[in-house]
Amino acid sequence: MGKMPLPRKLSDREKEEIHKERPLFMAKKSIEFTENPELYNQPNKKITDFTPLIYCIWKIFNKSYQEQYWGKQGQWGDNFGETMETFRMDCEAVLDTDDIIEMTQKQREMITELLRIVEDYSGDKNTPLSRYGENDQAIINDPRWQEIGKYAKLVYEELSGDDLDAWERSRNGNNYRF
Repeated sequence: MGKMPLPRKLSDREKEEIHKERPLFMAKKSIEFTENPELYNQPNKKITDFTPLIYCIWKIFNKSYQEQYWGKQGQWGDNFGETMETFRMDCEAVLDTDDIIEMTQKQREMITELLRIVEDYSGDKNTPLSRYGENDQAIINDPRWQEIGKYAKLVYEELSGDDLDAWERSRNGNNYRF
């Protein structure tokens, strides 16, 4: 196991940049983990503790994120294959808990459905294979993937409590609470 990062107090400017890049829930979590890295060692008891899963769901929805970070093919960045692998593993960890993780029945059903449609898409012979980003652009522009993104948006909002449309409208403003 690697060394835990040292706590670091973020400036208001750094916090503002995080809020512009990420919706409220994810921004708050990023700031909390940066300033209090001991939180990494806390047990996951409720669905909102599964930050990597919720972040993956946001990435599935967020076409501008995908266009910026996916498809770098070995360069720094994320890609479809990595996002899908993390998403699947985290979904299984949450869904295989037999109600140990605190979440509503609606949240459980939405995660289950999103996992199903993502796996159906990934396994479809008409979906381009993109393990290392080689076909990410084709996936990003696939209308079937964009439909999945619409559902992922609903799932993200249900899990996080964020209003993604309001976040998009406020990204250039300074109406953040630190």
